[in-house]
Amino acid sequence: MAVRLSMTNLITRVRVLINDPLGASQVFDDQTIQDIMDESREDVVNRSLLAKPTFSGSTISYLNYYSQYGGWEDDYVLKQYMTVTITPSAVEPIAGHFAFSASTLPPVCITGKLHDVYRAAADLLERWTAKWALAYSFSSDGQSFQRHQASLSLLNLAKQYRTKQRPRMVNVMRSDLTGGSSNELTLGAQPIDYMASGNG
Repeated sequence: MAVRLSMTNLITRVRVLINDPLGASQVFDDQTIQDIMDESREDVVNRSLLAKPTFSGSTISYLNYYSQYGGWEDDYVLKQYMTVTITPSAVEPIAGHFAFSASTLPPVCITGKLHDVYRAAADLLERWTAKWALAYSFSSDGQSFQRHQASLSLLNLAKQYRTKQRPRMVNVMRSDLTGGSSNELTLGAQPIDYMASGNG
């Protein structure tokens, strides 16, 4: 799959985070970075943006809308009342801020693809570490070259980015509770446990 033009700004931002500028010496190509970012992509349909009204005397204007998160791919679509497509006059993608030149009444909803640049950066740094896994240290002409330090530095930076990545919710189902299939062995109470023996 080809690199999407709408990913250009996000890919550039991730390259800055991992210090892998585009060029002859780059470690990752744009396709690889896009693929890594797509692994944690969240597809959003008609999510409401937060309206921040502006007051001028007794007049209320709705010019500024905010998303809970930044990191939107550039092909997002904004709609008023979920039916009318509208175009902001200014966008701050890192802050998730969308500004309009004229008052635009809520609700304003966004449909698009949301990416986590810090998670992508950490994933890429861990993959970069694999390139140094077989590197060895050596001494030559009185100098010592500790190549394994590159791997440690990459992992330390990845760890920092992990603390900044967006939290994700995971649904977990316990198998030791009732409600499962009758063929499953569970530790919870079964219907037979509630039946009296008939002896008293």
